[in-house]
Amino acid sequence: MRSIICANCAMAHMCLKNWGFVRDESNKAVKHNPKNIKAWYRLAKAHQMLQNWEEAGNAIDSGLEIEKDNKELLQLQTKLGTKIRKARQLRQQRERARAERTSRIKEVWRYCKEEDIALGRVTLVGTVKDDEEDEEGNEKAESQWHHHYPHTGQLPKRQMQDGKWTWPVLFVYPSHHQSDFIEHFGEDEMIALRMAQIFPEQEEDDGTYETDMPWDFNNEFRCGNLSVYFEVHCQNTDLDDKGNAIIHPESVERLKDQGATMRFYESSRALKGDEGPEMATVARCMERKHLHHQRKAWIKKHGSLWAKPNPSPVVQIHPAATLSQVLRHASMVVPNFLVTITLFPLNHPAHSAYLKEHKVIGVVEPPQEK
Repeated sequence: MRSIICANCAMAHMCLKNWGFVRDESNKAVKHNPKNIKAWYRLAKAHQMLQNWEEAGNAIDSGLEIEKDNKELLQLQTKLGTKIRKARQLRQQRERARAERTSRIKEVWRYCKEEDIALGRVTLVGTVKDDEEDEEGNEKAESQWHHHYPHTGQLPKRQMQDGKWTWPVLFVYPSHHQSDFIEHFGEDEMIALRMAQIFPEQEEDDGTYETDMPWDFNNEFRCGNLSVYFEVHCQNTDLDDKGNAIIHPESVERLKDQGATMRFYESSRALKGDEGPEMATVARCMERKHLHHQRKAWIKKHGSLWAKPNPSPVVQIHPAATLSQVLRHASMVVPNFLVTITLFPLNHPAHSAYLKEHKVIGVVEPPQEK
């Protein structure tokens, strides 16, 4: 009787074109009586109108198992067949991609743990609710994050030929508001060799040198004229009553285990749209909850979000050092699987201003010759 009542409610909502209610009432009907063929048809129809093609196909298949000659379901199956097949193929592709990502994340985590390479993450959302104050500014920051820093989608990769690892690396030039992204930077490569590739110099007839970058008007980006740094994260972290780190929402948080690493990467890919709009919504809710807890803990400890931590100290990198040395430095935490290296022309005013804010606490020296 309950199944019939729910199916009749679904029929009433069909007349009003309330397709969400049709779906809900039809689901209730088939739960009470899985053999209610009318409820299966109405459920399939609701999913059709909501453009949930795979769910529509599942409802059609379930109904045809009960009554294989049902005319309405067969007509619907013929009409939606192509869309249902495409939806199922896309789901299978997403599942394969997710399985591959999971395998790669596990491999990266094992490698980093064995080699004492620290990984970190940033907050992936800018607000904890849709109508939050200063929404315009937060949305702007969130959009910038989504399409640049945490969502490159690149992971460290072990090369099949020699078993050596390469990392995605971002060279940032704050003095000129420019950057370069290197997808595969080998661990055994010297920083100086990549700098020479990015900043080639051409000797002029008068013996001077000019760089190729159109934005380098004063020819300052020459390998011998650059200071190289990486920022130090996750230092002097306070702990709450449960032993969890108290992190300012704008700071880098250390990834403590494989589970946290996988959740972070899957959330970043879901927010990028890899898993469809529904999973993007779920990931956004999870990240907003994470941000809410971060804000709450920070305010409890420091009184306000405006009480920001001091600017991160930096470690200077000798250009002859290798990426491997940078990664394994005791102060290095790699945020978002992306090694970020900051470069300044030696005598540029922005370099002096940077060093006033960021204290240099060490140097990565080149490997000693044997």
